[in-house]
Amino acid sequence: MKYYADDVNLHARIHAMRSRLIPLDGYASLLRDQEASYDKGSGPRGMIEAKEALFEEQIRAIIHLAEATWRYAPLFIAFLRLYEAGNVKAILAKAFGRQGLEQWYDIGPYATLDRDLLDRDLSPDDVREAFADTYLADIFEGETIYESLETRVDIRAVRNLYAASAPFPPEARKVFRDFILRRIAVLMVIRQWRLKVNYHWSDERIGSYRDELSSLFGEAAWPQLKMVEGLLSGRLEEMGKGSGQTPDPADVESYLEHYYYRWVLSMFHKDFHSIHCVVAYLWLLACQIRNLFRITEGIRFGLPHEAILETMISDV
Repeated sequence: MKYYADDVNLHARIHAMRSRLIPLDGYASLLRDQEASYDKGSGPRGMIEAKEALFEEQIRAIIHLAEATWRYAPLFIAFLRLYEAGNVKAILAKAFGRQGLEQWYDIGPYATLDRDLLDRDLSPDDVREAFADTYLADIFEGETIYESLETRVDIRAVRNLYAASAPFPPEARKVFRDFILRRIAVLMVIRQWRLKVNYHWSDERIGSYRDELSSLFGEAAWPQLKMVEGLLSGRLEEMGKGSGQTPDPADVESYLEHYYYRWVLSMFHKDFHSIHCVVAYLWLLACQIRNLFRITEGIRFGLPHEAILETMISDV
């Protein structure tokens, strides 16, 4: 049965689900339990299977919610397809002969692609044909370079999510897009810093890159981008006073990711009857999935517990 819940019912369910998110100290206990049960002799395939099982467990509720209310269905489906982008890139990597872990994100009835595509010996032209009648068809328009196609997949996934706000009333649409644009701004600033420090790009070249990506989302992207750049600038000034050294990109990424997480968390309870709790929960869940993946990866490679826990982002 589809579309059986109204907005109040959905918001109440989201609040109940939020209370079950893993707190920061809960990851330590979870890490010990997973390490005790993990088959370290299973190799890369064992890690992939463990992560796939974790994903299916974590995402199951969102698949059900996509069937619960017509108003939010496009949002939940677009969120699921953020993960389907990983499936698309795995297929592309294999078709282009690139190395990669063939992890599959099962999004149930909302999957556009079948997993058996990974088991077939496909050429890039075969992949183009497989995507022809899907929302992914346009990523191949005028493009044949693997790296560019991979970038297009990520852009398509984010733009699908951004467009999912179209059915909402103006106020809800603005709230939703603020979440997305601020997330994009955080990712762009992290990327800019890596280009500057790791690849020694000039400020002019970085500016052109920023302008190109910002144009994908129009003038609305600029206020968020400038706000995050200002936030990082203040942080860099504060960090520079003590050491005088250029912060490592990993430190910048950690700072901005924690900032975005705390901001999302503060938005959850802003208004029970608004879209705030729904969008905030999706990002909190995405962060939890990433944390769980890092635990599995850390166990697989024998990292100390302290090192694994330092990568967790959680304040719930």
